Amino acid sequence: MADRVNVIERLFRQLDGSMRARILMPTALLFALTLAAMVASAVHFYGSDMESGREERAEIFAGMVASGVSNVMLAGKPRDVSALLDALVDHRTDLVSASLIAPSGHVSISTSPAMLGRVPWRSAERVEEPRVVRSPGGNPAEFAVLQPIVNAESCVRCHGSQGRVNGWLDLRFSRAPVLAAQAQLAKTLFLSATVAFFCLLGIQLWLLGREAVSPLRRLVAAMRRAEAGELTVRADEGRPDELGVAARGFDATLSALRRSQAELEAFYRERMVRADRFAAVGEIATGLAHEIKNPLAGLSGALELMAEDLGGDPRHAEVVAEMQHQVQRLTHTMESLLSFARPPKAKLRSTDVNSSIEKVLFLIGKQSNNAALTIEPELAPGLPPVMADPSQLEQVFLNICLNACQAMKASGAAGRLTVRSRTGDGNVSVEIEDSGPGIPADLRAHVFKPFFTTKREGNGLGLAISARIVAEHGGHIGFRCPPEGGTQFTVTLQQARPGARATEHAA
Repeated sequence: MADRVNVIERLFRQLDGSMRARILMPTALLFALTLAAMVASAVHFYGSDMESGREERAEIFAGMVASGVSNVMLAGKPRDVSALLDALVDHRTDLVSASLIAPSGHVSISTSPAMLGRVPWRSAERVEEPRVVRSPGGNPAEFAVLQPIVNAESCVRCHGSQGRVNGWLDLRFSRAPVLAAQAQLAKTLFLSATVAFFCLLGIQLWLLGREAVSPLRRLVAAMRRAEAGELTVRADEGRPDELGVAARGFDATLSALRRSQAELEAFYRERMVRADRFAAVGEIATGLAHEIKNPLAGLSGALELMAEDLGGDPRHAEVVAEMQHQVQRLTHTMESLLSFARPPKAKLRSTDVNSSIEKVLFLIGKQSNNAALTIEPELAPGLPPVMADPSQLEQVFLNICLNACQAMKASGAAGRLTVRSRTGDGNVSVEIEDSGPGIPADLRAHVFKPFFTTKREGNGLGLAISARIVAEHGGHIGFRCPPEGGTQFTVTLQQARPGARATEHAA
């Protein structure tokens, strides 16, 4: 028993998952209900017509019999009425019984002994016109025709209106022929409806398979091939319906995906080539930096000795000072190059961004030679901490602030450096805005590229290193230049998760 239940459950699950079954089952039920209603309506209407026709004919027959009975009685032969009624019953197979009801309401003559002396109709005296009664006496297999027997005109004139009816003729007919005809009609219509039902179901099954299931299977097969990596597959078969629209949309999506894949492949090939080149340049730069750094240290020491020996001669002292400045600039470039080619390991811990900004602004205030510079910190209180290396974060803010100060100093006008901090959407944002001339439009695409600079003494690595640090901290750095002038850099960092521990990784 359990096995049968499992089989039935699996069958129902398969039917539930099959589109053909899910469409056919309610449609078949609709077909069956419609055809059943049509058969029932046809049997009812045709049966009613047949029954009405039989009743009309029975009523005409009763009128003829009543006329015959009246003639026999007027001829003075009342005993022949019984023989007449027996002959009628023997003649018509559908006539169950024939009775003559006296004016008192009692059955005086009948072919059915059980009806003799009975009062079959309590209000027969009111019947002056032929009446058809269905299911007389509660018997649904029969119907009766109550036909009044009218007296002659002379009797009516003698007795008045009360002598118009001289009894009634009660004819009981069987409904078996009608019921048999209805059953035969129902059987014929049922067989026809069954054939029509299976024909309609077969046609619908064929149409469903041809117009929906097969195209959907081909579309699903194309999708599976595309999922497996075959992006050149096409699903469009030129159909003008909704499935054709879906197939064309899928093909358009695949075309866009192929274009995107080709663009990504080309982009990554270019990036790999550039990465290989940068790796080679980085190795060479690292080696050169190590080779140059030691001689520079010796040269710096020698210049210090020369400055002490030639300090008395202003002309020589100026030359030595310029040489020292250039050696320091070259040393700084070598250190930046080493930092870019071989970044140090970052020690991530919960860091207060406002504290890092305050340290950087303190250094900017001490190092800036621009007396007209105004520093305006707008730090949000209660700022949540971020997971970052404080020293590297300070390096990012310091690089951006120094660039802003140098740009404002080069413009010659009074400068204003505004630093804002805020939080939102699980991030901490720092905006560093200056009132300088802004970045020219043709140079904005190269701002974060290594070795790109417009300053005579710059090496072009400050913003590149800052962008790499922010990206490796899981953040984002960007900038915009408002139409009214100036530049605004925005550094966005993720908030530290509660319970996060300090970690160390290569930055």
